[in-house]
Amino acid sequence: MKRPSTKRSAPKRKPVSKSKPAVTPTRPSERGPSKGPRPRPSVPEMKPVSERGRRTPDGRPRPPRLNEPPPDPSKSPERIQTHVLSLDKLARLTVETAVIVERAVYEDKKHADRTLSNILRERRDLGQLDRMLISQAVFALFRWKGWLDPLGFERPEARLLYAWLLDAPIVHPVCRLWAQAIRRDPSRLVSLGGAPNWTARAEGWKRLHEDIAVTADPWRLFPQWLRDHLPIPPGLGSPKTKNLEFLHSLQSRPSLWVRTQGVEPKNVWTELGNLGLRPWIHRRILSAAKLGPDANVHHLDPFKYGRLEIQDLASQAVGIACDPDPGERWWDACAGAGGKAIHLAALLEGKGLVVATDVNESKLKETIRRARRSPFRNLTTKVWDGKRVAGKPGSFDGVLVDAPCSALGTWRRNPDARWTLDKDAIPRLAELQAQLLRAAAAGVRPGGTLVYSVCTLTPAETLGVIRPFLAERPEFKLDPFPHPLTGVDTDGTVLLWPQESDNDAMFIARMVRSS
Repeated sequence: MKRPSTKRSAPKRKPVSKSKPAVTPTRPSERGPSKGPRPRPSVPEMKPVSERGRRTPDGRPRPPRLNEPPPDPSKSPERIQTHVLSLDKLARLTVETAVIVERAVYEDKKHADRTLSNILRERRDLGQLDRMLISQAVFALFRWKGWLDPLGFERPEARLLYAWLLDAPIVHPVCRLWAQAIRRDPSRLVSLGGAPNWTARAEGWKRLHEDIAVTADPWRLFPQWLRDHLPIPPGLGSPKTKNLEFLHSLQSRPSLWVRTQGVEPKNVWTELGNLGLRPWIHRRILSAAKLGPDANVHHLDPFKYGRLEIQDLASQAVGIACDPDPGERWWDACAGAGGKAIHLAALLEGKGLVVATDVNESKLKETIRRARRSPFRNLTTKVWDGKRVAGKPGSFDGVLVDAPCSALGTWRRNPDARWTLDKDAIPRLAELQAQLLRAAAAGVRPGGTLVYSVCTLTPAETLGVIRPFLAERPEFKLDPFPHPLTGVDTDGTVLLWPQESDNDAMFIARMVRSS
């Protein structure tokens, strides 16, 4: 049974599904007896490779045929990449870039990823491997700052060298150049990035500095306030053991999660395999797959023609928890760059409407750019003031509030954020989140769905926002749903932890409006 329509009939709450099949872009409804398989969205006719330069009626480049002969893997861009710069130049440029990014973060309060992206965009002389090395080295500085700072390294070469050794599974040749610059023996360098646990990594760190005393406390790699704002992680063993497992996961480089849209997933996974990539397909979400941390898909046809989208698994889980039905109207109130809004458009199978809003107009420009590349046209954007409904009150079948937060769930990919967030910001953020949730809730129709999500784990920003809201608005109740990644029943809320599924940390709460 579908959820109640917008007609003035008594709203009915949809039944809770006790089991849920593997999630695919076209999945059967969970709300009642099946009405048969839903038709897949039609895929525009594909043109031969020789006609790639032609345009579709809406002005987009025509994608190649899905059944073209697979390319020769030996000629894959992923396999022929080499460093363009000499090692000397690459080592110097990495040092110069690191100094600029550190100054931008600590003095100008800018984001490391945006600053780094702007720098690399101006360097037309760099190859893909050059860019990857510079990025990894710079992010390693922020990831291991807590162990590097007590050693008082003045030269950036020293900080880069030891940050790389802690972070990476191999000793890159540029490390030897940095070692020579600080008069260390290059032959004694040992990589610690592949250490299986904290004990092994700490022992290796001490061996690298036999001449001085070093600190190897995992908690020093994070701001002091984290201890007071972290719930006990799941898992076996003592709370200390579970905390260490969580911290260890935060120090690992993030995998690249991608999802398919508008096409049969296995066709895209086969295409990536033929290009030399090895997608690890999620056992439950067949449209989601994980690639290695260094994978690059931006230049590949599946990405350029909208069949593939980059989106972390935790972010995908939010859309799955929303569980929209084709033809519904959804509002993504805090859309940001649009990842979740575009996923909602895909889950709606191109039908209905997604209204993506944000208080920041510049972020919506990125949403528009990404939406144009996707195969769906059921998404519109609008600047939101954060106070009034972006449309007629009570007119949306579903509303998603992915609110601004402390974002500790993204510290794997944005390690600089852990050093720039003031602990006093958490109560301020919780107040803002509650305000946005109250404002957006007015858009939900009777019988409709309200989803609240934040990429953090702090109690103040998760249940600390939901419980007061439910007490204040009795017409909303928690709506139990299957765990998006495992299928296990939930009470209507779920915490996703990086050590469990190799994804960002995320809190999701789903509610239903009864009247």
